[in-house]
Amino acid sequence: MPEPAQEQAPAELEIGKEYPPPGEDIATTQLRQLHLKVHHVQPGANRRGEHPKGHGGVWATFRVERDIPPGLRVGLFKEPRSFTALVRYSNGRTADDRMPDVHGMAVKVLIPRDGNTPLQQDFIMADHVIFFAKNVQHILEFLVATAGGTPASQLAITTHPALIGYTNKAQSSPLALSYWSQTPYLAGEGAVKYFAMPSPDQERLPVPLADSPDCLKEAMIEQLTARKLCAKFDFCVNPQTDAAVMPVEDPTIEWKSAPVKVATISIYPQKFDSPEQVTFVENLTWSPWDGLPEHRPLGGINRARQLVYQDSQELRHQTNAVTIGPITGREWF
Repeated sequence: MPEPAQEQAPAELEIGKEYPPPGEDIATTQLRQLHLKVHHVQPGANRRGEHPKGHGGVWATFRVERDIPPGLRVGLFKEPRSFTALVRYSNGRTADDRMPDVHGMAVKVLIPRDGNTPLQQDFIMADHVIFFAKNVQHILEFLVATAGGTPASQLAITTHPALIGYTNKAQSSPLALSYWSQTPYLAGEGAVKYFAMPSPDQERLPVPLADSPDCLKEAMIEQLTARKLCAKFDFCVNPQTDAAVMPVEDPTIEWKSAPVKVATISIYPQKFDSPEQVTFVENLTWSPWDGLPEHRPLGGINRARQLVYQDSQELRHQTNAVTIGPITGREWF
């Protein structure tokens, strides 16, 4: 008699590789439909589907470091150079800055091209080191449950434990927080996660938060406009060094490899709250898929974001009758 077939051992995971789970396409379609349904019922001017409240969009310099390890010298980080950047700070959901929330830092680096408008490299980050859902199905289950009235606090205890500590009440200005990409990105032959932390070598004067629903924007104005103090961030990566311990397909797991600084973000003193600049920034889009192929987003959450963000952007611009022209980095208001 022939011997029974042996189960084939799973292939060893490889650094920088994606492993889409079965059924992801169906879950992504359902996620897009639900996201548009929730997004479309908002009255008045259509706001962003994610991080709708902006605290400010500020101009900055993005300076690539000189001593980057060879394996990370790709794309934007190929050589030491300075770029103009636009940075937007935001709340994930709430309109009142005094309430617990996740807070965002979205960086748009403008890459000059001879005779053409600049290329854009976006980095999307939040002030929590990991994402709250493992994959597309997991985030779909969360949205279905919350739309049905289940509080997030209950889901944190049962099905989505990474929600614990995911939101918090900001204790300082957005210019003094640290931010993480949560999801991974291609980097040469491997993968990285990004994070930005306030540079330790800058002048620091505490800016207390006022008892105001707009206290985070007001703190930024106090530092950049009233006190005329710059804000600097060390922009770093955590390289994927073990594909099993630091999986691409589960962003609820923190990557704890030794950080590598690859750039410095310098936000210089400026006035950024004019109605014209606020409108300009709020009409722009940030997406992890706006960027160079050398920094392609990885993992299921990012694959879904490509379509969900595009849906949201198209709906918002059509509803608000907005046409977005090319951004040059020379827009001043």
